[in-house]
Amino acid sequence: MRFTKMHGAGNDFLVFDPGEVEGVDLPDLARRACDRHFGVGADGILIPAPSEIADLEMVYLNSDGSASEMCGNGIRCLARYARDFEVIEGDALTVHTGAGVKKVVLYEDGSSRVDMGAPDFDSSVELHGYSFLRVSMGNPHAVAFPDTEEEVETLELWKIGPKIENDPLFPEKTNVEFAFARNEREVRMRIWERGAGETLASGSGSCAVAVAAMGQGLAKSPVRVSLDGGMVEIEWSGDGESVYMSGPAEYVCEGELLL
Repeated sequence: MRFTKMHGAGNDFLVFDPGEVEGVDLPDLARRACDRHFGVGADGILIPAPSEIADLEMVYLNSDGSASEMCGNGIRCLARYARDFEVIEGDALTVHTGAGVKKVVLYEDGSSRVDMGAPDFDSSVELHGYSFLRVSMGNPHAVAFPDTEEEVETLELWKIGPKIENDPLFPEKTNVEFAFARNEREVRMRIWERGAGETLASGSGSCAVAVAAMGQGLAKSPVRVSLDGGMVEIEWSGDGESVYMSGPAEYVCEGELLL
């Protein structure tokens, strides 16, 4: 079973051609292939499947085998793969996701700009000593802004992340972000991803953090989001408007899975 490994700002994925995984139990494949000790290792798997309403469909599963409506770094990797492997033609495409059809514009260096759609805000909640703003980017996010960047950096995310992710307030679980606005143009962020744990980056999480920071007057568009694995840029002009995310998509390797 052939695969291509890619990453977007350190958020890594195994991409499979649809023909390679026909008839395969995808949740089982995701759990085994993404295991960082007994598999290849990744945050999730991606499949560029045929679509009747877009140029292609993004099938995405987290490393624990659960499906997710949206993956911002994943959609950039999928778009580059689709162009480079001639799944689609041209530098602009539409991708059917669980959060709707997204438009992607690819650049020569493999990076891209994605129309992520408009954010949906819910009320804030108090949990474990933090105030979390609930933001949906087609998938759920809980965003907190600690008082200092040092608190963000030293936070034991592996302890608090699962508690927030699985809190009964979030019936579908949630992604969890802690962030600090360094200035009005740059925000530092760490994330605990629903279904994957702590990762080096999250595209939809970056969008959620950026719009939350802008909404609270902590940042202005465009804002760069600094992640453990790199940087993405987020643009947003206000309520009801789409969020635009720009960032890299890189190849790591190709191989054959023997699992």
